[in-house]
Parts: sequence; structure tokens; C-alpha cells
Amino acid sequence: MRCMTVALDVAADGDRPALRLRPWRAADMPDLLAAMALEYPSRGLASHPDIKVPGPPRWSGPRNDEEAALWLSGQQRGWAVGDWLTFAVLDAVQNTVVGHVALKNRDGGKVGTGERGEIGYWTAADARGRGIAPAALRAVTDWAFSNFGADGLPRIMLVHDLDNLASCRVALTGGYPFHELSPAKPPYWFTDGHIHLAEAPAR
Repeated sequence: MRCMTVALDVAADGDRPALRLRPWRAADMPDLLAAMALEYPSRGLASHPDIKVPGPPRWSGPRNDEEAALWLSGQQRGWAVGDWLTFAVLDAVQNTVVGHVALKNRDGGKVGTGERGEIGYWTAADARGRGIAPAALRAVTDWAFSNFGADGLPRIMLVHDLDNLASCRVALTGGYPFHELSPAKPPYWFTDGHIHLAEAPAR
């Protein structure tokens, strides 16, 4: 898939700035590293599975220039292969990174070839509380269903830990109704969670 042709624009609304979502670029790495220094996330910014980044087992985002280069190479590989489609979320006026959205095939392989996709997101700490994450989720979800169709991508799931009330609110306002409880299943995941599900619109 040619990533450089994908750009999604979201109009400003109240306190939320106008947003542009597009594949990550090298020029975005200083903003991303600054956000990582302000608050390192517990999850949400994983590398592509084929790109091994040295670090702790639960590494969840680049911490220096070397890791940023590796991380970016993984995002680019994902678009080239079609199995890891990630978007930098930018404040369209300031042209600064405020978030990230990632879409993958839950069952492995290219997005648009399985029964379900899985979406995840991250928002920079100083950009939270402004409706950025739900708007970014809706933009990528609408693009994915339009691009792959209901036959290629019938549904997309969003999963979060049971006690993460903020992510639950983001899911609900981002177009992902609650679907079911996901019990812990060590060693794959260690806490109970919620599965939220968006269904492709009927045509």
C-alpha cells in the first residue's frame, strides 16, 4: 500500500484543533521524543513485530534517536507490507504531533484480509482532554471501512484494561460500543479487559 497518498483531515470542533492524520515521517520524531520525555506511555506505541527494538519486554515507545529511527522503520515497513497501518495525528495548524493511531489485522497478515482488525491509539499528555483521540479513531475507522469494504474488513475491535476508564470513554465516543468482557489469559495478557467493536456499515 502506498502510504504517502493517505491523508485524513478532521475539522476543528470547540476546543479540539483541526487535525491531519498521515503516515509517520522522520520529521515527526523530535515531537514524538519530546512527548516521550514528558510522559512515557505504558502502551500504545509498539514497534512493528518484525522490527526488534532493544529494551525492556514491555517497551512501548522510542526513548532516543536510535530507537526512534528503528521505530519509524517499523511503521514504514507496516505500510509497505500492509499489515501495520499507523498514523501520526497532527495539530493541523501548529503542525505538531499530538497523537497516534494504529490499525492491524487481529489474526495476523494484511489489514483487510481477515475477519477483524484491531485499532489502538495514543495521545500526547499535553493534548489530552480535547477530544483528539475519539476524533482520530473515527477518522481512521471511517477510512478503513471505506478503503477495505465490509468483505475485507467486517469489524474492528478496540481492547483496553478493565480499570482504564479513560480508554473506555474514548472508545465509546470514538464509535466503538462495548461488546464483551475479555478475561485475563496469561501469558498472553494478564488483566481483564473490555472489547469494543465497530462494525462495517452495510452497503
